Amino acid sequence: MNRLAALFLSCNLACGGTALLAAQAVSPEVQTLYQHARTAQAADDNASAVADYTKILRLAPGLGAAYNNLGRLYYNMGRYTDAIPVLVRGLRVDPSMHPAEIILGASYYQTGSYDKAALALQTALKSMPDDRFARITLAHTLIAQNKPEDAVQQLRRLTNNDPKDQEAWYLLGKLQLQLSQQAFEQVHSIDPDSPLSHELSGEIMESMKNIPGAVTEYKKALELAPTDAGAMEHLANAYWNAGEWEQARDSFTTILQHDANNCIAHWKLANTLDELNAAAPDALKQVDAALATCPSLAQGRVERARILLRLGRPADSLPELLNAEKAAPDEPSVQILLAKVYRALGDPTHAAAADAKFKQLLQAEHTGKENHAAEVIRANP
Repeated sequence: MNRLAALFLSCNLACGGTALLAAQAVSPEVQTLYQHARTAQAADDNASAVADYTKILRLAPGLGAAYNNLGRLYYNMGRYTDAIPVLVRGLRVDPSMHPAEIILGASYYQTGSYDKAALALQTALKSMPDDRFARITLAHTLIAQNKPEDAVQQLRRLTNNDPKDQEAWYLLGKLQLQLSQQAFEQVHSIDPDSPLSHELSGEIMESMKNIPGAVTEYKKALELAPTDAGAMEHLANAYWNAGEWEQARDSFTTILQHDANNCIAHWKLANTLDELNAAAPDALKQVDAALATCPSLAQGRVERARILLRLGRPADSLPELLNAEKAAPDEPSVQILLAKVYRALGDPTHAAAADAKFKQLLQAEHTGKENHAAEVIRANP
């Protein structure tokens, strides 16, 4: 998610708003505000630019280009939830603003609304098939939707257009095992000492449970590209998965210094603080930030429930767990937390039911592993 947020928009996106505004008749007052907004943006005074575009929309609510410009500005500021309604209104005014559709799709992606993201990006690509940003964002969206075959089609098109598109090759390798050798060789052949090459080596080591080796590779990637979002996430996740909580805390904190709207980093930092037995209000602040950007993040709901229970607020914890249970009915950890919450609320009947379901899910998980092992043995006599 974060690597996409760091990409520069293509010329179609960066320049589209200017061309659209120039093509529409506007009043002198609107033109003056537009020039002020452009000047403010050039000076990195985004707050003034937002104010100017907002005034333009009050004066000329039918001016589609102004919605495009404001939505694009919000996106570049990382204010994805603000960008979405502006862009939706703009596309109602002028459905032909395909650059705005791309920004809308990218904004939906950043907030975890993957179905809406895919629809917006696919629509935009019908009119702008060569836009690399739209297509790579669609590929990431399809991966998030667990549609690897559809994602492979998008990634193949990208690698055909640009054989040196490292990110597309990298994702292809992750998606399709039978293509991994070819795709990973391409990543290394482009530049064996690139950040992505070291990230790839780190992931291979991590998959082999060689965490120290993986950490070394991720650190090499960051030496080459200190602000590389992917390398930062890999390093933080390696520490997190290994239970090295202090290092994980520091790594997720670094990620959030570069991307304050990263809901996954906020959630994992909250979990890390909880594991460190840090102040519960600090952990709650992090998980609330995660859910503000990604309200459908089920793991965030579970973490919030755990922290609220630790704060002695089981009544507030219960709704979070019930929502998480709807999203992941077969997740044992939800049931064990539900049992604790019901006991804290003095409800032994529901607590016993949650305990029973927890044991049932664990047994099903164990049986599934045994069946898989038997299938492997049969397949390899």
